[in-house]
Amino acid sequence: MKKRENRQGGVRARLLPGIILICFAALLLGGCGKVRSPKSLARQAKSTYGPCTVVSTTQIDKITKVVLRDKLQDFEYSIWSQMSEIWIDGTSFGSLPGTHDDFKSSLQQKVLQDLTAEIDQACKDAGVDYEAGDGTYNILIIRTDDAAAAEKAACKCAELIQTENKKNRMDGLTITAYGKDAEEWFHSNYHYGSVRLPATSWRTVADEQVDYYTEMAQQQTDPKAVYVRSQAGTFRDTGADLDRVVHVLGSTYPEKSDDPVMFYYFQSSKGKEYYLCDFNYYEKDSSRYAWYTNYTP
Repeated sequence: MKKRENRQGGVRARLLPGIILICFAALLLGGCGKVRSPKSLARQAKSTYGPCTVVSTTQIDKITKVVLRDKLQDFEYSIWSQMSEIWIDGTSFGSLPGTHDDFKSSLQQKVLQDLTAEIDQACKDAGVDYEAGDGTYNILIIRTDDAAAAEKAACKCAELIQTENKKNRMDGLTITAYGKDAEEWFHSNYHYGSVRLPATSWRTVADEQVDYYTEMAQQQTDPKAVYVRSQAGTFRDTGADLDRVVHVLGSTYPEKSDDPVMFYYFQSSKGKEYYLCDFNYYEKDSSRYAWYTNYTP
């Protein structure tokens, strides 16, 4: 572990000057920086989420906030621009404006409120508990100690929520099912699976993994990569260097040649088959890392 920590320290030392230069360049290009105008924020909201009307605007020294009403589903949300200070190793390098909004969480809240009676009944019929999600990835969380009941409730709730998925603005949100134990729900044994909109069919944990690594393959290798199959193997099968495996805190990663590795096979847009493995791997100079793959353009 000491060797890895030293390597990461060296990488950090090499990257820090570049990061500082980037920050200074951004500050120079943007001048001292200033928050955006209400009109500019309203235009962005309309372009991103669809027709809306302005409810109110607030402008103070370091923040501009606009409250809008979505015309399609009749709910309010906010978009704001504010100055955020740049800190690197305890040193301030000025501040830059950033734009944020709460559209997704506001839409989810609106939909769950409108469907409260139906969701209550669906979960009651299945004998499960539920709660609102985090406003980003999960729209709904099902809790039960019965795997079959979890699947039934999640699929029914997905069908209900999908009826309010206007113009696919909630695509990618999930209804996720866990065990009831509040201390253990995050462990795999207490995670049953999920449904991801716009689909309303059940995904097992294995299905979720396939979906995840497919997204990683499309981001890292070929945007048109198509999943083919999965195959269990060992680190030795990769022919990779153990010393270049990234040790990610809180995750499992191979430490010995015989440690298990999952191979996810894909077909590229050129018809060539390749794989992506479930561990991260440093480039030769340790400057960057990504999922280990034998992909070649």
